[in-house]
Amino acid sequence: MSKKQQRRRSDVRNQLIDRIVATRPKSSVLQNRGQINLYLREYFRDVPYEDMTGRSPRSLAHSALTHLELGRRKRKGQSLVSIFNPSVDEHGFESSYTIVEMVNDNMPFLVDSVAAAIMRHDLDIHITVHPVLRVKRDSKSNVAEILSFDSEAGRLESFVHFVVDKETDKHELKLLENEIHRALADIRLAVRDWVPMRIKMLEAREILQYGPQGADSALRQESQALLQWMADDHFTFLGYREYKLRSRGEKMFLKPMPGTGLGVLAHEKRGGGEIELTPQMKRLTRQKDWLVITKANSRSTVHRHSYLDYVGIKKYDDEGNPIGEMRFLGLFTSIAYSENPRNIPLLRLKVRRVVERSGYDPAGHLGKSLLHILDNFPRDELFQASIQDLSRTTAGILNLQERHKVRLFIRRDTFRRFYSCIIYVPREKYTTEVRRRIEQILLTSFGGTGVDTSVEISDSLLARVHIIVRIPVGDLRRISIDSIENEIAEAVVTWRDRLRSCLDARYGVEQGHKLFRAFGESFSPAYEGEVDTPVACLDVKRLDGLLRGEHNDYLLFHRPENAGENQLNFRTFRSDEPFRLSNVLPILEDMGVEVYGERPYKVRLHGREPFWIQDFELRYPGTEELNMDIVAARFQECFDYVITGRAENDGFNRLVLAACLNWRDVSLLRCYGKYLQQLGIPFSQDYLEDVLADHPQLVRALVAQFRNYFDTSFSAVKRKREAKQIRSNIKNGLKRAKTLDEDRILRAFAGVIDATL
Repeated sequence: MSKKQQRRRSDVRNQLIDRIVATRPKSSVLQNRGQINLYLREYFRDVPYEDMTGRSPRSLAHSALTHLELGRRKRKGQSLVSIFNPSVDEHGFESSYTIVEMVNDNMPFLVDSVAAAIMRHDLDIHITVHPVLRVKRDSKSNVAEILSFDSEAGRLESFVHFVVDKETDKHELKLLENEIHRALADIRLAVRDWVPMRIKMLEAREILQYGPQGADSALRQESQALLQWMADDHFTFLGYREYKLRSRGEKMFLKPMPGTGLGVLAHEKRGGGEIELTPQMKRLTRQKDWLVITKANSRSTVHRHSYLDYVGIKKYDDEGNPIGEMRFLGLFTSIAYSENPRNIPLLRLKVRRVVERSGYDPAGHLGKSLLHILDNFPRDELFQASIQDLSRTTAGILNLQERHKVRLFIRRDTFRRFYSCIIYVPREKYTTEVRRRIEQILLTSFGGTGVDTSVEISDSLLARVHIIVRIPVGDLRRISIDSIENEIAEAVVTWRDRLRSCLDARYGVEQGHKLFRAFGESFSPAYEGEVDTPVACLDVKRLDGLLRGEHNDYLLFHRPENAGENQLNFRTFRSDEPFRLSNVLPILEDMGVEVYGERPYKVRLHGREPFWIQDFELRYPGTEELNMDIVAARFQECFDYVITGRAENDGFNRLVLAACLNWRDVSLLRCYGKYLQQLGIPFSQDYLEDVLADHPQLVRALVAQFRNYFDTSFSAVKRKREAKQIRSNIKNGLKRAKTLDEDRILRAFAGVIDATL
């Protein structure tokens, strides 16, 4: 934004503030008009003008004075919180949102800590107003005067006003208020003990001169430098406590030392119980180092709602035996995450030793690639992982070499409380849905209770997903990294990937690649979501043949895999525009099927007219008895002749499925039916159609008799041999007539065919 634009916005905001002041609102806290005007100007001084334009000046004035009413009386160290749905009668203004207001002594972390508490209740924040006002109070802690910010009298107080999603449930509002109070109490404790905790960190730096015999001197120096670096505003101190190591038989315990708690650990009951060391923790005490850096089990209520960083400093006696721990809880600052790791104590030692273990020249191609991986590695992993873990993981990442491949790297937390999983997936395949699938796979595989995910998408061909999976205490289930990786790879595979593989497998790699390049990007999301790739593979081949003029098979009558009872499907392929349902449905219904649904899919082809695929879901009783290899071609041919006007559309077409006839056989019977009506048979065509459809075996015998008489390809021997069997079949078929009318109709058809010359 240019300086000119900034000045224009500032002028507009000042004009809005002038209009707010001009409303001359009354206040029960301030009686002097000059004091009210000063308060309003100080209150709205830094509010973006966009947040002020949606409400009237009078409404804004009443909102600000309602906030002042909350802070009418406040003792030093007291936190005031109010959550309400404003009304004109009670507050002088109304809003379609819920208001969260606080008045506190001015402290760091107020806004972001309370904002995090609000969002934990699934409430979005729409406006934040945060004036810091200089307030003078009388002996009873009542507001006596509002002073200008530059004054040296009075004390600075933080007024915070949030506009959030509407919430009318009183129970939910009470829970939110309690959580905000807890967050404010933790902020106050952390701010109160900030300096003592920093001093403890510097004392811990000096304690590192004691340690086990044979300890790494470079590790000692880097650990001391890291503690100094953290004390120099690179770590937000939130809690501290000291522990002594005690043994009872073969068991070992960490016992909190009374009176050592600071910050959020100042209360003895908060995380102050005796801790029995697990076998993993016992091994940790025997390691020749000083620092334990990991994540705590609880989330921070201060600053960021992320898991607390746990920094433990082991204490040794003069003989090098572990005797206790100094434990810090807090959060690494943003600088710790943005600074190059080669400039951060201890991390620079890890980076150097990982490169040394690799054997690569730091100035060479592979060495530079490894350094790039380490520079961009998840910062928490650099702090927490051992050199062995870092070497194993970074070597695997280096071996990926920008290949389109899914890889999974897992590190288990020192205390067996979580798994740290780094997953690389091809960037073009990464979506939010893919992330959710991966999270679910990991939760299921590890028996996890929750996940935290961060994603990095850069210029690399691979996207990196870092997932922390929390697991129940004591859960030591066996896992197979290869199996999990394969499951993730399958979850990442897209519909188009499966189509490519299917085309390659069915038509060969060369032909499959050509077909995929031509059609792989042509299908709509609806088609990809509803059509299995084996069916799509056949559709692609059919479309390719139609476009090349190799065939005109634009119809497909089939029974899909896993079809429901009596289910059939009929697909049409047509360029430019789909078939009209008013044309198609009568034809299908006259062919004896019920249409349950139709799904049209538009296929967009580069440089060509679009194609339409229509998939009709049909029902036909007795589907299991159909010989689909024969009847499918006959059904398609009959539909083609009818839709193009070369054959009639009526109920005789039911015989294609009922008697497995082709369209010519059906036309023959239709011709005889009309001839019989001309002779005066007293039955409608609909009735003739119904009777023939109910006697498919007789119908096939009648058609066979006609062919036996008139097919010129039959030899005299064949005619004579088959004539006797055909007459027997007709005779048996006539016996199956259920009524006199059926008998008359069937005998009429048999007689007229027999009489044909």
